[in-house]
Amino acid sequence: MTTPSSHPGADVLVIGAGLIGLACAAAAVERGLSVLVVGHERKGQASLAAAGILAPSIERAAASADAFGIAARDRYPAYIEWLAERCGISVALNRDGIIQVAVTEAGVRGLRRALSPEATWLDAPELHALEPGLKHGLGGVFHEDDGAVDNVQLYEALHAVVQADRGITMVDDAVTELAFTNSARATGEHGSVYRAHRAVVAAGAWSNTIRGLPRAIPVEPVRGQMIAYPGRPLSRVVYGPTGYIVPRTGRTLVGATTEHVGFDSVTTPEGIERLRRTAAEILPELADLEPSESWSGLRPMSTDLHPVLGVDPDEPRLIYATGHSRNGVLMTPLTGDCIAALLCGDALPVDIEAFSIARFASRED
Repeated sequence: MTTPSSHPGADVLVIGAGLIGLACAAAAVERGLSVLVVGHERKGQASLAAAGILAPSIERAAASADAFGIAARDRYPAYIEWLAERCGISVALNRDGIIQVAVTEAGVRGLRRALSPEATWLDAPELHALEPGLKHGLGGVFHEDDGAVDNVQLYEALHAVVQADRGITMVDDAVTELAFTNSARATGEHGSVYRAHRAVVAAGAWSNTIRGLPRAIPVEPVRGQMIAYPGRPLSRVVYGPTGYIVPRTGRTLVGATTEHVGFDSVTTPEGIERLRRTAAEILPELADLEPSESWSGLRPMSTDLHPVLGVDPDEPRLIYATGHSRNGVLMTPLTGDCIAALLCGDALPVDIEAFSIARFASRED
């Protein structure tokens, strides 16, 4: 990365260098635009701290959000191939489905009541055959099209693609202020100035800290703590009553807490103990083991848990790509596609009208 005191300009300024920002930059340059990415790796950045779950079948919402989530999940296989062709990094993608396991009779009744037409009920023998590590489970729901991606590898691949493209300049800085005169003009934390014809705010949990925006972005940091154990006793993601387990190469992730503590990204004894109980609830064999790792991340949580995507109603040179809440990894490739389409005036691959920042103003009225 370079750190100029002033940059002469580009077609697009992307504010934020996490997964969303990198995906927007990669998609924009693919369409022939010149891109300036200004972002700084921050402690607690969600892109590297997440579990990488692709679960639109479980994280159900309004019809528009459901459709976007499903399209985002199904975009992944081709996207992973495209990244590998561009940078040589093969990102691990698990499309073996996700299980919601019932460990009590009450859990069985609850999951059966909520069973969607697209999901499959597993009785105890079927559950044990599909996932032998869940031999204590009384039944479960199988979502065969969901899965998980290794978000750390995804970040590394996107970063490699963006760094290698001559149409993209990356600057290690944090934008503190944005103004619009003849162009978009951003100021970094040490006074550097960056200009472009249009700007994309993709700063995650820090989006609402940027001064000069036409309106407040209703996004706040929400801490999620996670732990990991060595080994991989499960082959697919499993949701339990209070959390989830995600298998990775050589280790098992357990998550995640939801804590409104501002930008505090430390882990706590209470949070780790809560996650240990979650782990033991899903996999009793973990009950007496000590986690090998613990960390936390700051989700960019919007007030209605849906992303903020699209052009600002009063400033057409400003585009939002933030507030993805618990689904930032899931929505990364499709968000990049949508933002690039907006920048070029092309047809959108999916409808994002429901995610406009204007929805919050209408609620206030």
